[in-house]
Amino acid sequence: MTDIIEILVKSDKSITELDDDFLFSQNVLSVSQYAYNGELYFNLLFDQKDRSYIKKIIHKLFGSFQDFQMNKVENKNWVLESQKTLEPLSINGLYIHNDRHKKNKNKRINICVNGGLAFGTGHHGTTAGCLNALIKIQKTIDVKYFLDIGTGSGLLSIAANKIWKCRGIGIDHDKKSIEVARNNIIKNNCRNKVKVRLLDITKESHKLGYSSKFDLVMINILANIVVQAKYDIAKVITNNGTLIVSGFTKEQKKKIRVNYQNLGFIVLSEFTLNNWVTLVMRAPTF
Repeated sequence: MTDIIEILVKSDKSITELDDDFLFSQNVLSVSQYAYNGELYFNLLFDQKDRSYIKKIIHKLFGSFQDFQMNKVENKNWVLESQKTLEPLSINGLYIHNDRHKKNKNKRINICVNGGLAFGTGHHGTTAGCLNALIKIQKTIDVKYFLDIGTGSGLLSIAANKIWKCRGIGIDHDKKSIEVARNNIIKNNCRNKVKVRLLDITKESHKLGYSSKFDLVMINILANIVVQAKYDIAKVITNNGTLIVSGFTKEQKKKIRVNYQNLGFIVLSEFTLNNWVTLVMRAPTF
């Protein structure tokens, strides 16, 4: 196992001021902010040993004269460790839990998701926002075929299938996520209608084929990918189809809205949880 490097930075910046697109493209495993004795600190975990490389990243994020403390920590599956303490999540008729918890018989839809190395337990503001959006629109649209971009654990694909009893495809560019999603789809008895594929939407959208378009598209991913994928999404969504888009903050919302509205998409509703935004849009008649 390679070592994980922990960086401690004292800074008055807010976590929302950081360039998250840059951050997570530079071998940063996680970032968090906390207060101690009235001072604000950032804690970052790097999958990277090179001090000069890390120094360059820290100075780009916090300024060229920023001091920082570096520690070597044990390499664990941090996602899995954090999920050991996760409590079930209840969103209206949805009840989402992992193997440590039993079903809730009082809820219409139970979903068992074990995240493993993939993102998507429903607790993050982006995923929770998407789930809230699915619940809100469940009685106003009819979904026969969906596409889940950046499927992670497969949670949104499973939820869409349970709500509309529909077919769909979950795609991700990460092999581990595809493996986790496939296992969760099997666990939730969705394997006959929900498939997963290893695919990068910004480079390989043609592999989806355009003969069968999707009446629901969900994309929960970094803001820059949401923008890059706009033309590909426009090609694969049906006329007047529904788009649920998340993975960005309030500060990034205007950029996302403008990029999609310029293609004719209409914003129908918006959800904000812990500064993370989810937009529900209607596709134009192309």
